[in-house]
Amino acid sequence: CVEGAREALEPLAGEPGLDFRMARVLIDMLPDDDRASALEEAARIADPRVTAFHDPEQRLGRAMASRLGWERPVAWDVFLVYGATASWTVEGAPSPDEWFHQLNDGKPSEDAADGDESTETPAEASEPDPARFRTGDDLRSALVAALRAAASSRADR
Repeated sequence: CVEGAREALEPLAGEPGLDFRMARVLIDMLPDDDRASALEEAARIADPRVTAFHDPEQRLGRAMASRLGWERPVAWDVFLVYGATASWTVEGAPSPDEWFHQLNDGKPSEDAADGDESTETPAEASEPDPARFRTGDDLRSALVAALRAAASSRADR
């Protein structure tokens, strides 16, 4: 979800020594998603290393789902880390060096029966790889470690 992504990304701005560039793609997936909501969300993370893009037609989301071998048609709530040598071509997106997701299987959680509209479910229900399911502090830590590893591999060249 947007809020979970923001919670993971905002602290990265507090890591000034972390050398990264991020393309944050806001994909229209929910009924209220539109250009205005994407612009509003993009403005919440003020870091010159982060550039936000709006993908109303889910083009990147479909390309990433295909690249990751997913059955679901669109990848969203996904965090992909690429090293400095990754090359995006007209043939398609490169495979990420590391990636994580916040996706569930779309079924309501047990709390939903109590009136909570959340659709969070255990990581075991996540597609395609439950081992890559991260949220909150776990996601933030995983992203920082992956970004440091990518920066380190760049420094080794």
